[in-house]
Amino acid sequence: MRGGGQARELLGVPARPRDTVARLALAAAVGLAVWVVSHHVPYPSYKDWFDLRVYQGAVGWWLDGQPLYAFDLDRTGYGFTYPPFAALLMTPLAALTYAQAAAVYTTVNVTLVALLTAAFVVPLARRRGWTPWLAVALAVPVVLLMEPVRETIGFGQVNLLLGGLVAADVLALRRGWRWAGVGTGLAIAVKLTPAVFVLYLVLTRQWRAAGVATGTAVLTALLAFVVSPQTSVQFWGTTLWETGRVGELDQISNQSLMGTVARLAHPGEPDRVLWAVLVLAAVVVGMQRAVRAHRAGDLLTGVTLVGLVSCLASPVSWTHHLYWLVPAVAVLVDVAAGAPVAGRALGGRPRVAARLAGVGAVLVTTSLGIGTLWFYGDPGRNQPHQTGLLGALGEETYVLFMVVLLLVLPVRAAVRTPAAAPAPDDVLAVR
Repeated sequence: MRGGGQARELLGVPARPRDTVARLALAAAVGLAVWVVSHHVPYPSYKDWFDLRVYQGAVGWWLDGQPLYAFDLDRTGYGFTYPPFAALLMTPLAALTYAQAAAVYTTVNVTLVALLTAAFVVPLARRRGWTPWLAVALAVPVVLLMEPVRETIGFGQVNLLLGGLVAADVLALRRGWRWAGVGTGLAIAVKLTPAVFVLYLVLTRQWRAAGVATGTAVLTALLAFVVSPQTSVQFWGTTLWETGRVGELDQISNQSLMGTVARLAHPGEPDRVLWAVLVLAAVVVGMQRAVRAHRAGDLLTGVTLVGLVSCLASPVSWTHHLYWLVPAVAVLVDVAAGAPVAGRALGGRPRVAARLAGVGAVLVTTSLGIGTLWFYGDPGRNQPHQTGLLGALGEETYVLFMVVLLLVLPVRAAVRTPAAAPAPDDVLAVR
């Protein structure tokens, strides 16, 4: 935004008086959204940091000499399910009170939301001529309202940390740092699903980063084995394969391909051959498009597609695992605001592509904000499923979003962000 009497733009509003109107209108819209989500969503976002209580209780139990994977929080049937190295990282929780742990976890998660959102929004704002700080200030509350984010915070989950580690690797790759890949390796050490990013690094011929990520993951597993061999043998030999430890596969909150197959088969057993075929298709299509995005210079779309693959392919992807829908919305907003699309979008009709991207961004954001999924069921175990077509589709709301995005999320043509005042690097932006 420039001075000297030139017209200024704020989110597409050209004149100075209208800038104020636009700011007030957008602030009011965000405030209204906060109120609606706080009072009228069918599945409230406050979860009493349930998963954090599992982590804290499990590491305390383990440090007392008990088997890590035998921990059961208040006889709920929920215990520790991550690799042993994750438990090593979480051992400081045992020294904190529950309130202190919740405060630390919430602060870290909200900070990660702000940093990651800024990484997505600032490059977009600069290219459009918007005020970056205002764009971020408006985007952060919206992101906090989106179900995967608010549930990650409400449960005290690790999904934002995993996204931050992957983002750190993208920044390291952009800058040519030799340690690029460590973030992905640590993410794998905490939770196995980010391993799909190693395949992405291999397919995009980022050999060193793929090797560093693999080596980091292996070294962390070896370290955990040295600290507690019995715990590692228990996890890799038994616990890893016990998907029922985290809940029933057919629960509506399991928005993975396995969850869909399990709901279709309920009350029978899911067809694992069908699931394997669907996962293979998702991996092939998603990786092919992610490689194309990488070659076009659209790093954000490439990484987002891989993240969506990880959510679809995992046997269990609870709604708070679906963080990768958030950067997908950032891509859609950028295209809706005029970012050029690589190749021929809809037969060379960029305006149609922009409008469809805008509709998609509003649809996904609104649905995640109000929790559309929960109008068709609740997160409990052994719940009856919808019988009509509309209800059955409603139970798969977020799965359908991810499948459609995997197929059509736009790959943006490489563009440069105008050099304005000094600001953070375009971590995941189009170059």
